[in-house]
Amino acid sequence: MNPKSPFVLFLFCCLSLNMLLNAQTQIDSLAKYSYEELKESIDENEYTDIERSKLYTLGYLLKAKKEKNKIQIAEAYYLLAVFNSDSVALKYSDSIISITKNIKGHEKFPAIGYYFKGYCLYVFGKNQESLNNYFLALKYLEVNRNIRLEIDTRMSIIALMSNWKDTKEVVKNNEELVLFLERIKDKNVHYRNRYLTAIYNLSLSYFGINEYRKGLLNVKKGIEEISKAKDTIEYYDFVCVAGTAQYYLKNYKAAIDSSLIALPHLKGTKLAMRYYYLAKSYNKLNQLEKAQFHFLKTDSIYQATKDVFPEMRDAYEHIIEYYKSKNDVQNQIKYYDRLIAVDKVIDSTYTYVTETVNKKFDTPQAIAERNRLVEEAKAKESSWKYSFAAISVILLVILGVLVAAFRRQKYYKKRFENIMSIEQSRNALNQTKEKETSKKKDIDVPEEIVESILQQLETFEVSQKFTKQISLTELAKKLGTNPKYLSKVINGHYQKNFSTYINELRIEYVISKLKEDSKFRNYTIKAIGKEAGFGNTESFSKAFQKTTGINVSYFINQLQKRLES
Repeated sequence: MNPKSPFVLFLFCCLSLNMLLNAQTQIDSLAKYSYEELKESIDENEYTDIERSKLYTLGYLLKAKKEKNKIQIAEAYYLLAVFNSDSVALKYSDSIISITKNIKGHEKFPAIGYYFKGYCLYVFGKNQESLNNYFLALKYLEVNRNIRLEIDTRMSIIALMSNWKDTKEVVKNNEELVLFLERIKDKNVHYRNRYLTAIYNLSLSYFGINEYRKGLLNVKKGIEEISKAKDTIEYYDFVCVAGTAQYYLKNYKAAIDSSLIALPHLKGTKLAMRYYYLAKSYNKLNQLEKAQFHFLKTDSIYQATKDVFPEMRDAYEHIIEYYKSKNDVQNQIKYYDRLIAVDKVIDSTYTYVTETVNKKFDTPQAIAERNRLVEEAKAKESSWKYSFAAISVILLVILGVLVAAFRRQKYYKKRFENIMSIEQSRNALNQTKEKETSKKKDIDVPEEIVESILQQLETFEVSQKFTKQISLTELAKKLGTNPKYLSKVINGHYQKNFSTYINELRIEYVISKLKEDSKFRNYTIKAIGKEAGFGNTESFSKAFQKTTGINVSYFINQLQKRLES
């Protein structure tokens, strides 16, 4: 043993004890300040020094306990819940409820305790318990009005119910929320934004029960609201929903007009969906060539992005039917192959697909029909060519599948190894933040404002506030600037848009936490995505795949294997 080891251990223990004593002394000394002063210090350090903010919060709690002030004790527990992990936050939520449940007439307590507990239980996949706590929060809020918290509680209830409750019940709750927000939407920007979100969600929930006319009326209401505020951020999303509603209402020309308006402003899956509804509308108008053109555009986007959506299957069925009418056997086989391949992806991604997507051809049918076409094509050739071609095709297909599988596994393994390396991880996640002048774009923003925004963005990234739902407008307001400047700085200095910037921060956060936190690795993919700030499992999975090049399940499995070996 190294003779210096006992001394080093003793010195370490002394230093640790000294640090603990100093921390306790600091906490004790903070009790002399007022609650307002302590809260101001907590807020000042929230984004720059979270540990110092926690220290002030503990001082706040000590002062409240000495004074036996239940409301201030609950306030301290609430702040500590915000600063800590979900499992710790759940305990603080119970503490808030315990000490405030008999307090009457307070606008925040005990409602905030039930609300926070509902959120934590949702993260842990306890949906019914989560819903029960949200309803308890709402019960108190209906008596002790806290409008903002009531809105957030109602939206949380709807989001949770949308995953597993009857659609009609979700519609009813959405309707109630829209009526509630309609009365207060003009009071501030927050209420107005929530109102627009509620209208959009209500429109989609109407589609779920085939009430397309009601959905369209809500879309028009949302577009009118956006027009009043001269805010186009959400305009084209509403236009897309309007196009879908018009299609199902059999107003095919109106559906085409809406889709054509939105097309130049869309990318990825949203763009593919618009081409799909354009194709469907042209098909209904018996403009079969235009329909085929747009179905093929839908396919080309899918081939480029590999972002599947259930309607993709229907697109392939239409493409096949078109080539069948032209007696084009080779293209029929080609698109049967793509239909069969996309079926596998849909079945593994959308568990509800059998109830929501009408299939002209079941997968076994499609395979059988594809094979029949292949046999017919072979029968037209001579006997020896037929045999040779058949064997060659089969071998090539098998070889192609094996090579593709090998390359895919090799590629996934390489991406995983890159992510596991700290330095290479940054490269793999495209999170480089060099700001050399040669790489900056001319963003037409005063230099002093650019530097201020960049400094605040660094603070924002460290604070991990990106794990909460936040829009460009909201972040700009927090940074004391406007959305236009913030967007230009992010685009110019990081070469990405706001959505990509936030998503990459969230994915980097998820990877770091998966490496370090064993409990976090046991979360469901849905809970992990929620923890990082994603609204749903699909958006989280797509963002993870896009950012890292591998899917989240593969990464977690490989990480678990490495840690166990």
